Amino acid sequence: MTDERLGLDTVAVGASAAGVTVLPRGAIVGDYLLDGMLAQGGFGQVYRATHVVSGRVAALKVLHAELCAAPNAVARFLREAEVMVRVRHPNVVELQSWGTVADGRPYLAMELLAGVDLARVLGKTGRLSADRTLAILEPVAAALAVAHGQGIVHRDLKASNVFLAETVDGGERVVLIDFGIAKLAVPDGAELTTSRQMVGTPVTMAPEQITGAGVDARTDVYGLGVLTFHLLTGRLPFEDESPTIVQYLHAHARRPKVSGHAALPPAVDDVVARAMAIEPAQRFGDVQAFVTALRAALADPQTAEAPLEPRLAIAILVEVRADPEAMDEPDDALLADLEALLPSAEQVLAAAGYPPVFHGGNLILTARPIEHDDAVERQAAIELARTVAARLDARAPRDPRVGFVVAVHFGTALCAGEAIRAGELVDVAYWSPDPAVRGTVATRAALDGLPVVGTAVSDSRVYSIG
Repeated sequence: MTDERLGLDTVAVGASAAGVTVLPRGAIVGDYLLDGMLAQGGFGQVYRATHVVSGRVAALKVLHAELCAAPNAVARFLREAEVMVRVRHPNVVELQSWGTVADGRPYLAMELLAGVDLARVLGKTGRLSADRTLAILEPVAAALAVAHGQGIVHRDLKASNVFLAETVDGGERVVLIDFGIAKLAVPDGAELTTSRQMVGTPVTMAPEQITGAGVDARTDVYGLGVLTFHLLTGRLPFEDESPTIVQYLHAHARRPKVSGHAALPPAVDDVVARAMAIEPAQRFGDVQAFVTALRAALADPQTAEAPLEPRLAIAILVEVRADPEAMDEPDDALLADLEALLPSAEQVLAAAGYPPVFHGGNLILTARPIEHDDAVERQAAIELARTVAARLDARAPRDPRVGFVVAVHFGTALCAGEAIRAGELVDVAYWSPDPAVRGTVATRAALDGLPVVGTAVSDSRVYSIG
């Protein structure tokens, strides 16, 4: 059959693709000579290729043979090509040519980029500075603005889909890649792809994507808000081993604060939270408005805080840990218990002088600085944690599928006055218990020197004190 928008002959659904999987070096595909395979994955192979006339180097992407019988796979492949045809922008990868291999599989010839994707950078360096974050977000937003003007919604904004390409002069070019699940609309308003389905990556998906509702440019505003949180903090706003729980948090949970993970002005929290609002109508109307507001929040001298100083502090973490199987098909009773648990714990902790440092959707971290290593303070925190756990255990109605952990830790935090902003204490991933742990626990640092008998659990980072 022929794709009329691209003039691309593709394999008919159900047809054989001759069983060819890897093309040999030296093969001719269209006007390109294959120099060798660069990579392969579940979707296809990518080859380094040279145009036989111009000598221009390209990345030639070929769909797997077995996927040619899958309508969705072929549609996604063609959709990516369609986007690159319609969106010509310096921060979108350039499509040079397209066609079919001799065995009938479709291919795309794109500019060959040298560099690294943003996910690898974050994995190596951790969170980025405010200036570095803006330097990446601004070109991404510029590319999205052009796409949105063409009726195209990316729907899968994440660090691995942002490529930091090296330029010939030694500089850097930010490139937005992988429009394979983009939603496209033609001029008369009809969609080329359906929006009434859950499409995207669970850890970065907007609520309307999770529910299968309609998407528009504000869906990408949400994705850009998630990406901003990731860049500024080095972590995703919602994290859990269960994709279902992560989706639930995106759709229902309180938005976490950037300033709870990095020494940034609280005004940034408001901007990112608005971008990540559950209801699209409450978000920024377009990506450029979001980036403009973010730049102002990061630069406004009135939002500057006192210099951060290291102080000793005690933290109490409360995390909801529901059975993953139950979250596959959550019912009203389960959701009601999930939503009630953290506010109940927060009320007890706040009354005892432990304000929230950040909310992570399914967890809350509370903490207070202390003047010196006071065993009495740590003992009181242990008793407070037990009180919180007892209250949660006594809640009614209580769904047996919903569990929790209350953890106490003692360490160093970076503080602006009495407000805890960053530091080892806030790095929950460093000291929080294994996901399988339930009940009341404390770290070795919190228990040191106390007359409390604890039993090591899980990976021995924490001890059961319940």
